[in-house]
Amino acid sequence: MPDGERLDAVRAAHGLVAEWLLEAQGLITGEFHAPLAGVTAGTESAAWDELHVLGCLSLALDPMDDGADPPGADPADSGAVPDPAGPGVRPGPAALRDDRLARLLTDPIEVTFTSATGEAARVEWLPLDEIVAAARERRATIRRLVDAYRTAVRFVEADLDRLRKEVADLRHRAGVAGRGAALDVPAARLAGLEREAAADPVGCARPGPWRDALAGLADDLAAVRRALAPASDDPDRRTAGERRLRSSVRRLRELAAEAAREGLGDGGDPLAALDVDGLLARAAGARAASPGDPAGPAAELEAALDRAADLVDAARRRLRARCHLELGGRLEAYRQRAADEDRAEHPDLERSYREARDRLRPDRFAVTAASRAVRAYQQAVNEVTR
Repeated sequence: MPDGERLDAVRAAHGLVAEWLLEAQGLITGEFHAPLAGVTAGTESAAWDELHVLGCLSLALDPMDDGADPPGADPADSGAVPDPAGPGVRPGPAALRDDRLARLLTDPIEVTFTSATGEAARVEWLPLDEIVAAARERRATIRRLVDAYRTAVRFVEADLDRLRKEVADLRHRAGVAGRGAALDVPAARLAGLEREAAADPVGCARPGPWRDALAGLADDLAAVRRALAPASDDPDRRTAGERRLRSSVRRLRELAAEAAREGLGDGGDPLAALDVDGLLARAAGARAASPGDPAGPAAELEAALDRAADLVDAARRRLRARCHLELGGRLEAYRQRAADEDRAEHPDLERSYREARDRLRPDRFAVTAASRAVRAYQQAVNEVTR
């Protein structure tokens, strides 16, 4: 390899490792927020340890690239100067630098691995390509740790958000019924769960006491909801329009919860713009006002229930289409990443890609199953290209 190409390769490696270091540092400082505890603290500590090693690898290359030649210098000039001690010439500073840099592609480089815990430093001599490979591996590990943290935060926050909405809805109903104190204890328990989740989202995403407490609070809130439900709300007396609207609302809420768990959609409440609760309350009130009337609500109210069900069904179709589009985009983005690394045809990746594409077929698309298949392909790409 000509000297010029060797120098370009050294400088490119130096710039790449430095870029990875800045990227990884930005990921860690942007995601982890003190104070963290439990499993999350271990995840953060592991990420910082990997960043420290990546910094040592980058630091070993820092003095290797002395930058550009001085202004006005001729790149083709060897930098040779007369030797006052005798005839001939001796190499100048530029020539000595270029000669040293050109040897870096074959000569081992001294890498000092320091320790943030006060342990003795460890020195290794590694070729340039091994330094770059090690830096790439550290960067990939940091990204996996941060991705795991992000996924846990989204998963836990979706559960908490459902409970927050449940408490807010029940607080309104309890206030109307003059029983606002019924939500004092559940609201305090929810606040405690939120504090634990903020300190250790990774730990809370795993099976254990926190998730058991979450499920217990959900059961207690369901009991409060039943206690506050009007006695006149008899499912057997609901009209066809009311039953259809309730079914549509339930299916949309289930899809929204599923999308939130998988980090899809905008995280908003798709029913916020639709006054379905008010309409259903009107239907229940109409039944309560005429308990002996088998016809139930008037024709005008029944038509309103049907129109509302149509709107809810349309919102569900839009959310489902958005989830499909986002998952397809993620899949193709990682497919392109594998192609950029010339690994798209790797047998494991190809098999995982076909599985994800099959899960995204419109006739068999299910949000959770498709999201898991796309996530499996993403993990496979990370493993093969790191």
